[in-house]
Amino acid sequence: MAGNTITIGVASRPYPSEIVNGDAHAVHWSEGSCRIAVIDGLGHGVAAAEASARAVAVLDAHPDLDPAEALRRCHTALVGTRGAAISVVRLDPARGELVYAGIGNVEGHLWQGGRQERMIAYRGIIGSAMRTVRPFTMQLADEWTLLMHSDGVSARADLHALDLPTPWDPEQLAQAVLERYGREHDDALAVVAMPRA
Repeated sequence: MAGNTITIGVASRPYPSEIVNGDAHAVHWSEGSCRIAVIDGLGHGVAAAEASARAVAVLDAHPDLDPAEALRRCHTALVGTRGAAISVVRLDPARGELVYAGIGNVEGHLWQGGRQERMIAYRGIIGSAMRTVRPFTMQLADEWTLLMHSDGVSARADLHALDLPTPWDPEQLAQAVLERYGREHDDALAVVAMPRA
């Protein structure tokens, strides 16, 4: 997947023996900015996939919502489902900023300037128990790499440890993260975004 200034790679797989994946993602473009959401339906199997699909439908219907409002809309829509952990990032290269909001254990990591920053999500379950959402903003350098992933991927995932050739390819990175850091007994999904070369 690609946009004008950002390129994105995605890799995912369901829980072993399942044919549906409870992890999902959604990407939307709006006036030069890119919103990426990673959704982890609780557990695995059909019920988890149904919760994730409902969240994706809400996000698809409202591509312009900021990350915090996107989470609030998903929370309302997921009441009565198993629920989900969701993190949402809006990348705005023109303004040089990233806005992030998350509830539950979907991870976000940003590599830039020779260091890694972890984005912190609040505890809770979208559709069941959600506290007030407080987004935060980070400044983007000219060169950066974003990794977002469900808890089916270890939080210790390190892009530099993969020892892949540069310049990095986001699709290759996402697949390598899934293969090296994916947990055996869960759905798993990794999304990588970076500026287009």
